[in-house]
Amino acid sequence: MRELRGALRGRITAGGITVHDILCAEDRTGFAAPGRAEAYTVVLTRSGGYLRRIAGEEFFADATGGYLTRPGDVHQVAHPAGPGDRSSEIRIGAALFADRFDGPPRSRRLTVTGATDVRHRELLAAARRGTDAFELADRLHRLLDAVAADAGHWRADTGARPATARAHARLVRDTCALLAGGAPALRLPLEELARGVGASPHHLSRVFRAVTGSSLTRYRNELRVRAVLHALEEGEDSLRALAHAYGFADQAHLTRLCRGQTGRPPGALRVLLRDRA
Repeated sequence: MRELRGALRGRITAGGITVHDILCAEDRTGFAAPGRAEAYTVVLTRSGGYLRRIAGEEFFADATGGYLTRPGDVHQVAHPAGPGDRSSEIRIGAALFADRFDGPPRSRRLTVTGATDVRHRELLAAARRGTDAFELADRLHRLLDAVAADAGHWRADTGARPATARAHARLVRDTCALLAGGAPALRLPLEELARGVGASPHHLSRVFRAVTGSSLTRYRNELRVRAVLHALEEGEDSLRALAHAYGFADQAHLTRLCRGQTGRPPGALRVLLRDRA
């Protein structure tokens, strides 16, 4: 996989932990040749999305979460939604990983709440502003605590036969890949979204909830709010323009959903996520 990888401005390092900003330039829609993970990592996606295979598990990673790796994990990546996804790779030591993420076997896929996503973006904004190392280390450990506490992962469709479960998982992955296409995809009516993945609206809604435990509406709204937060990080200033671009009824609708997911309105987050102090 071709990645544009670099340390964040105001490099974040603390007790053997490093954070890298990854912008993927890979345009391969199919899976690349397998590689092996070199470290314990927590990868949190900030925009876009991609398919991952890790240790035999396949899932779609997008701005609602990320994934974990352990040294030696065989992994592959594909980009059905195209290149340009942005992630933060947090490399941590074995003891820290074991303390927060080991335990009963669970999915390598992570989901994070809106509040944890904001904590992640605030950490990066603080690093870009040149915040001192002590505060960055404290923020980083609190972020890892929050990610471990969320630790949500999509459940298997245990009520279906194996072939049906695989078909359902594929349908969900295709839906996630389509919605990862940005503002135009996030504005699609349900009927067009279902048509794009070869399903009826009823079947898509039912299967999505069965596989993920979340309604399609809730998932789409999470993606829309996080896309707005990423745009604010990139320098967009007009909440009205963003509300229109991502298909919200109006700015008040964006504000209600953002407050419901993150606990804070987008106007306050716009200030927090700016590079300047």
